[in-house]
Amino acid sequence: MIPKKLGNSGIVYRRGQQVVLRNTKTDKKIAVKVIMHDSVQGWLAENNEGDWIWYREENEKWPNEENYWAYVKKAGT
Repeated sequence: MIPKKLGNSGIVYRRGQQVVLRNTKTDKKIAVKVIMHDSVQGWLAENNEGDWIWYREENEKWPNEENYWAYVKKAGT
């Protein structure tokens, strides 16, 4: 069986995985714990205060969003 490529860049985000996201407007980087990822919604992630927040990827579904986020790397690497 040939594995299918998942996501835009082949990256699989798993629940509980810690990743670093970069704000595309301010270049601020934050580490969050992934709750879930969706190519349309973005990342639902837990910040360091324990709050669950949507971190939106830039796409046509969210044209009026103030902040967009981009994946940088897994946290700790």
